[in-house]
Amino acid sequence: MDIKKVRDLIIISIDEEKSMVIACDSIGSIGNKEYDALKVEPFITGKYGVRVGLLEVMAANAQVVTVIDNVCAEMEPTGREIIRGIESELHNAGLKNIALGGSTEENFPTFSTGLGVTVIGIANKKDIKVNKIKTGGVVYSIGVPKVGSEINYNEDKDIFQYHTLKELLGKEEVYEIVPVGSKGILYEAQELAKNNDKAFTLEGDASVDVHRSAGPATVAIVCADEAIEEEIKQIPNSYKIGVIK
Repeated sequence: MDIKKVRDLIIISIDEEKSMVIACDSIGSIGNKEYDALKVEPFITGKYGVRVGLLEVMAANAQVVTVIDNVCAEMEPTGREIIRGIESELHNAGLKNIALGGSTEENFPTFSTGLGVTVIGIANKKDIKVNKIKTGGVVYSIGVPKVGSEINYNEDKDIFQYHTLKELLGKEEVYEIVPVGSKGILYEAQELAKNNDKAFTLEGDASVDVHRSAGPATVAIVCADEAIEEEIKQIPNSYKIGVIK
């Protein structure tokens, strides 16, 4: 069986035509329990806790089929609200008929909130947008780096949007899309280049902080042919940050 790890993805060959694409993420001490560091409702914990995994799998051009939530708290009321938040984010992403499964902690009381998420997708091998940079390209960041309480949890139009992802995935000139998390834009751009056996050079718009955490993937980087630069510039909060050669 052919299994490979690329960035934060695990890609498993199923047959000659299809692969399974898996992404994981975790959240700790974000909720409304006594010792949580960031106080939010568990609904928000679930909603933003699943976002990273969803974006990572979807950005690889895979169809999400399953989400597994391991809730490190009791089902009632915390787990129930976390699951409701996950379902809300699936709806926002335009995903239907997704199998949800997981576990909760019913043996011991918990005093801070924890959540582990695994997202599984299926992709046609020929369509996977992973390690597809052949001749270099221009790298853009889209979205504003935000973390924790900086995010407008109801609706934050500054952050990278699912409809933008789907629009970009439909363009042949877009080689790869990578969600950005806690390690920042520059780190992900360098990793993207390294995984394609190329080098990243930082240049372009200095108005975005390339070192700052983007929390629950509030930013994505896009490597594309320079021919569509004007199109990408029309996307809100898009910045040219460098080139891959």
